[in-house]
Amino acid sequence: MKPKRIIAIGDIHGELDKLNLLLDWVSPTEDDQLVFLGDYIDRGRSSCGVIERLLSFRQGFPTTIFLRGNHEQMLLDALEEEKGKTHTDPSERKGLRLYNSTLEMFLGNGGKETLHSYGVISVEDIPEDHIDFMASTTSWWVYENFTFVHAGLEPNVPLEEQDQFTLLWARNSPPGKNGKIHVVGHTPTPDGEPRLEAGLYSLDTGAVYGRSLTACDVLTKEVWQI
Repeated sequence: MKPKRIIAIGDIHGELDKLNLLLDWVSPTEDDQLVFLGDYIDRGRSSCGVIERLLSFRQGFPTTIFLRGNHEQMLLDALEEEKGKTHTDPSERKGLRLYNSTLEMFLGNGGKETLHSYGVISVEDIPEDHIDFMASTTSWWVYENFTFVHAGLEPNVPLEEQDQFTLLWARNSPPGKNGKIHVVGHTPTPDGEPRLEAGLYSLDTGAVYGRSLTACDVLTKEVWQI
């Protein structure tokens, strides 16, 4: 059955109060489909509370889609590194090496605030159900002509063959073509307003930088902002 609304929500980054107010305003029902675009944690004060809220939300709305953001990936990589697995610094893709470890990369991109919100000093001490939630997130979701992804897509590459770096880290992703619309977060819009352009809806409006947290019904382009 077609959803009454398909509501995508941009990057939260630990802004629990904004998330709660936004969900109250949107007032989702069982006739809606919710899609969270990733980056639930880091930088903001309440990453632990955001994950707890999303776990609770999933119980009430089990069909909700939770995409993985690069910040969830950094935490998961740091956790695996602590267990002995080696990961490549994504910045090396640009010919640079900015961090000596994935843990250092996580901590340098808002991870310190995340650990503080949990009251722990190690990623290994984050509750298992929260780690399981982040590990259960998906890279993309498609509904009719809409493709939802955290960061971006490579043109002319099937979804199953997309590079994870592009899905999680790409900036200035090109719009969809031939009626296809890409719905993305990751890159904050400069003015706190969503960009609803031909082939590309950009919904990270910089909530953690003092701007708005945004939800958008992609079927009608109705927007809610807190």
